[in-house]
Amino acid sequence: MLIGDPASPERARDFCTRWPGLLRDRLAWFVSEVGAGAPGPDALDGLVVTVVDRIGEQRTVDPVPEWYDASLASAGWSAYGAALAEGLMAYVGEIYAMRLGRPLPWVLDEDPKSAYHLKPVVDVEGIAPPWRQVIGTVRQVQSGTDPARLRSVVEHSLAQVPVPGPTRPEQAVDLVEVTAVDGGRWQVSFPEDIDARLGLAAYADLEDALARVDGVTGAVMEDRDRALLSTGEGVDRADLERRLTRAVNALLDG
Repeated sequence: MLIGDPASPERARDFCTRWPGLLRDRLAWFVSEVGAGAPGPDALDGLVVTVVDRIGEQRTVDPVPEWYDASLASAGWSAYGAALAEGLMAYVGEIYAMRLGRPLPWVLDEDPKSAYHLKPVVDVEGIAPPWRQVIGTVRQVQSGTDPARLRSVVEHSLAQVPVPGPTRPEQAVDLVEVTAVDGGRWQVSFPEDIDARLGLAAYADLEDALARVDGVTGAVMEDRDRALLSTGEGVDRADLERRLTRAVNALLDG
C-alpha cells in the first residue's frame, strides 16, 4: 500500500485510518529494538545504517508490516527488515511532530493525478510522506548512496515547517499533570474546567487522543478532569507528560 500500485479506495481508507496507530506502536518497538534515543535529525545517519545493515535479517516480527510484499522480498528485504524501516518512518514522523508541536495530521491522498494517490500523506505543506523519504533512502543507500541523505531531506523539510506561534494564555497554564500509580499505570489530572477549555467536541475526543499518544497502551477517563493511563515499563514520567500535553494542545488548536 506504500509501494507499487495503490490498493482499492476502501482498503486504502481503512489503512490510512489505522496508519497513525500502526506507526505509534512500531515506534515504541523500534526505539527498544535498536536502542534509539530522543528523536532528532542528528541520529538519522546511524539509524539508516542500522536499518540497511539489518534489512535482510531473518527474525520473527509481529505484526508484519502490511505493505511488505514479494517485490521487497525479492530485493532482499525480510519482514523484520521492513518492520525496522517502518520504525524509522515513525521515528522521522516524530521528529516532524515535535517541530509542529502536535501529532502529524495523516490524510489519504485521493487525487488521481498525485504520485501518492490512495496512499497516506501528511497534511502539512513542505513535508513529503516520511514513508517515502525512508523507503527511498534505504533503497539508495543499499546502492551506495550516502546514508546522510535522509538527514538532509528531513532537515530541509523541517526548514519549511513554521515554528509554532506564541502560546495562548490558556496554554500557558499547565493542562496536564501526570502521577505514577504503579508500574506502567499513571493518573493524568487536568484543570477542573478542561471540558470548557477544549469545547464539547474536542473534549469528547480527549480519551481517544490520550490513547493515541506514543507509548500509551490504554486510556480511560475516570472523571471529568482525571484519566487513568497504562504504558509499558520504563516510561519516563516527564517525557510522557510532554507527549500528553502536545496531544491536549492539538485538541485546543482544533
